[in-house]
Amino acid sequence: MLHFATAYVDSWWPGLIILGLLIGVVTGLFGIGGGFLLVPALRIIFNIPYPVAIGSSMLHIMLTATFSAYKHWAQKNIDPKLGIFMAIGSLFGAESGIRLLQVIRAWGTVDIVISLCFLVLMTSVAAFMFYESTRAGIEEPKTVFGEMLKNCKLPPLVSFARSDIVCISAWIPITLSFFVGCLTGLLGIGGGFINFPLMVYLIGVPTRVAVGTGTFQVLVASAYCVARNLQEGFIDFLLVFLMVLGSVVGVNLGVKLCVLINVRNTRKYFACILLLAIVMIVYHLLKDYLLAT
Repeated sequence: MLHFATAYVDSWWPGLIILGLLIGVVTGLFGIGGGFLLVPALRIIFNIPYPVAIGSSMLHIMLTATFSAYKHWAQKNIDPKLGIFMAIGSLFGAESGIRLLQVIRAWGTVDIVISLCFLVLMTSVAAFMFYESTRAGIEEPKTVFGEMLKNCKLPPLVSFARSDIVCISAWIPITLSFFVGCLTGLLGIGGGFINFPLMVYLIGVPTRVAVGTGTFQVLVASAYCVARNLQEGFIDFLLVFLMVLGSVVGVNLGVKLCVLINVRNTRKYFACILLLAIVMIVYHLLKDYLLAT
C-alpha cells in the first residue's frame, strides 16, 4: 500500500500499474485517452476523490496520447488538417467544461453528478455503436444525420483528403469537437469514446483514420486541461507515475492490435469496453446511494 498525499488515501500500487496497462491498450487500439475507464476506476476501485481522479487522469491521458499519436502518425492513421480543426473546437470546449466542474464542486454534488454523466454518455454510445457494428453492409458506416451534415454548405468549406472528405463545412468538426472538449474539462476524459463515433458516424471519417486523428485531438485537449488542473492542485504525480509504467507497454500493444483487427470488430469491441465501464458505475451508484439508504 502507498499513501497518495494529494488524494489523502492509501491504495494498492501494483493495481494502479495494471490499470495503466489496460488503459494503454485501450488508448492504442481505439485512439482514445481511456479516461472514461480511468476516472471511474480510480474513484470506485481505488477510492480516489473525483477532482483528483479527473486531474491525474488528464496528465496520464496526455502522456499516453503523446506516445500513441506518434505511433499512429508513423502508420499514417492521422489526418493532420482535420486534427487541427478539431483541436480548435476542443480547446474552447475544455475551458467551458472546467468552469462547469467548478460550479458542480461548489454545489457539493460532484460524486453523483459525474457518475451519472458517465453512465448516460456511455450507455448511449455503447448501444448505438453495438447496433451499428452488427448491421450487415459496408465496412464504414453511414447515417442519415451524418449525410445531412456533410451536405451542409455553411462557409467556410474545407476538404480533408486523408479522410476522403471532398467538401464539408468547417463548423461541423469544430462544433463537434467543442462538445467533446466540454466533456474533457468536465469529466477528465480525453473525449475519445464520444469523439470516435462522432467522427465515424457523423463526419464519415474512415475508422482507422478516426482512431489516429482522435488521438491527436485527445493530446491537444488533455494538455490544456493538465495546465488548468495544475493551477487547481488536483494532480497526484505519484499516482500518474505508477499508471504510466503500465501504459507504455499497453499503448504499444494496442496500436499493433489496431492494425490486425477488422474495423467492424473494432467498433464492436469498443462497445463491449463501454459496457464493462457501465456495469462498474451502476454498481457504484447502487452500493453508495440506493442500497445505502
